[in-house]
Amino acid sequence: MRFLFCDRILALEPGKHALSTKTISIGDGYLTQHYARRAIMPATLALECLAQLAGWLYVVTENYSITVVLALVQGIDVLRHPRPGDTLTLEAWMDFVHRGGATIRGEARVGEEIILRARRLIFASQPSKPEDVPKTKAMFDYVNGGLILQEGART
Repeated sequence: MRFLFCDRILALEPGKHALSTKTISIGDGYLTQHYARRAIMPATLALECLAQLAGWLYVVTENYSITVVLALVQGIDVLRHPRPGDTLTLEAWMDFVHRGGATIRGEARVGEEIILRARRLIFASQPSKPEDVPKTKAMFDYVNGGLILQEGART
């Protein structure tokens, strides 16, 4: 089973910024399995939501031509756990791209309340095979919820 934690990507500006949402449902299987008496989303999964958005920001910035892995996470503040009915607004900012990787920061909010902050998400990457680039683009089109990148953005 593959867990996709971006319900919809609302905005993505390659090399700069991405914004998405994730709605927490009582039907999400991990809620009852994690805390039997209190349905909350574990902080690690809230971080996964943010990491997936940040990963897509990096992949799109590199024109879908890389494979990425989250290599290091630093400076995580968990201020509260998301609950069923919450809609997470996830936001990621590209700090810089370096050889073989990128450093991104981000936060997750419910309404105006910041519930999780990541000061450094460091991704490592390697070039994709040329035949894999269309597959990566197709996966982005599948998970982005209908986002059309702005004119002039690399797609």
